[in-house]
Amino acid sequence: MTFSILVWNIWYRNQVPGDVRYDRLLSELKRLTDQHQPDLIALNEVVWPSDEQFPPVVKYLQKFGYNHSHLANRAKPGMYLPSSAALCSRFKIVQKEKIVISKNGYLERRGYPGLNKEAVSAQIVLPEDHALTVLVAHPQDTYHALKDHRVGMNSLDQLVHSEAYGKNTILVGDMNEWRLIPGAFRRKVADVMDSRTGTILHPTWRYNARGFTPLRLNLDYVYWNKQSDFVLKDFKVLASDVSDHQPLLATFELVQQHK
Repeated sequence: MTFSILVWNIWYRNQVPGDVRYDRLLSELKRLTDQHQPDLIALNEVVWPSDEQFPPVVKYLQKFGYNHSHLANRAKPGMYLPSSAALCSRFKIVQKEKIVISKNGYLERRGYPGLNKEAVSAQIVLPEDHALTVLVAHPQDTYHALKDHRVGMNSLDQLVHSEAYGKNTILVGDMNEWRLIPGAFRRKVADVMDSRTGTILHPTWRYNARGFTPLRLNLDYVYWNKQSDFVLKDFKVLASDVSDHQPLLATFELVQQHK
């Protein structure tokens, strides 16, 4: 058996109702789901328009069979700024958790103090009673809130080194951290997790979604436990010009199938 996860920072700027970019985002989500049929979709920068309104992007994905979801708390209703991490699934989701990893210094600098950065964690129930845990995170960026970024990455480091996340766990998201940063998270967790991201030729982030720009980084990652009942079968950085981040697609295979 195989299962796949699509990971994408969809960019808060794409989610203003009535804006042409919002329609392009929905069309791109439909194209990606039709073409690749991922079992799980992990999103960053999901906007909550109001207390009463469920995030439209997550609701839209329900049309394509992603009826199970788990979201971090919104940043502020009606704010078209980076907001929630979200996990959408074709499979049942259980044991949902929202985990505060740091303060939200980005929004504090914009006049909204007291808000947190949350990761979401949940167990996915696969067919034949197989299960895995998925963590979706979006730590603060280093430019606007370096201290909070370090706190958030240390929180994730402790999580993936804990017994609760020591096996059959996948951690995904926009980590806001490039490969060569001092004390890089991927090096800290290399004893317990493997990882994949983009390359020099196929980066996961481009400044303002520009196709040709020297500002190109690999910020988005897929991590998975070395101690797992599944192995990575395929990994791709998908081509898209809708967001400033490129979608990632990781396909895993259960090792029991080969025993």
